[in-house]
Amino acid sequence: MKYILALVLLASFSCSTLKNKKIEDQNYFNVEIEQNGVIIKPINGVITLDKSSFKFNVSLDKTDNVYVSSSWDKYYYDYPLSENIFKCADKNFFKECRFIAVKTGNQTKFNADKELFVGDGSYQWNWFYIKAIKWHRFDKGVKEDNGKIKATMTIENIYDLDRRDEGKGDGYEYSIDKIDKDIYMVFAASFYEKGMESPNELQRQKIVLKFK
Repeated sequence: MKYILALVLLASFSCSTLKNKKIEDQNYFNVEIEQNGVIIKPINGVITLDKSSFKFNVSLDKTDNVYVSSSWDKYYYDYPLSENIFKCADKNFFKECRFIAVKTGNQTKFNADKELFVGDGSYQWNWFYIKAIKWHRFDKGVKEDNGKIKATMTIENIYDLDRRDEGKGDGYEYSIDKIDKDIYMVFAASFYEKGMESPNELQRQKIVLKFK
């Protein structure tokens, strides 16, 4: 199992004060894609973008974080909607485990490099905003109103984890205009309390980013 940089344990972040509701009862987050000031709507789950800067506009409601997979493959994307994507039967070797806190990778604070980290099923992220923590992964300027959090994640560059792990030089960081593959995005929120074998899945959203 491969990791990016230093791993951070975010289990305590996901153990927020959420009530244990069924996935259909409420939306805990929403993610939209913006490019050139326009919200790009998905068509059959696919968002087509120019090879230029874009933003994730993230809304969090009654949660302070969302788990993220951004991948060249479908390890997270094809996981059945009928199954709990936070379930992990083998916590020693992460076999057939998707979102699990210990796999969470590090990203720059305040999205300073404006990079989207993209890799295989070994990698995942947690985008959070917690007042008690003086930093976060989003762009600076996160807004909070009546418990609802609105944040952006500007993307200008790709950090290609697969290319980095192959050890083929230093060409794993490149601007978005050089991208030549689709990105499979999965976002999910969870609920956990002490004694649970795995967190419960509250909501999942997935999209394909295609570049023209």
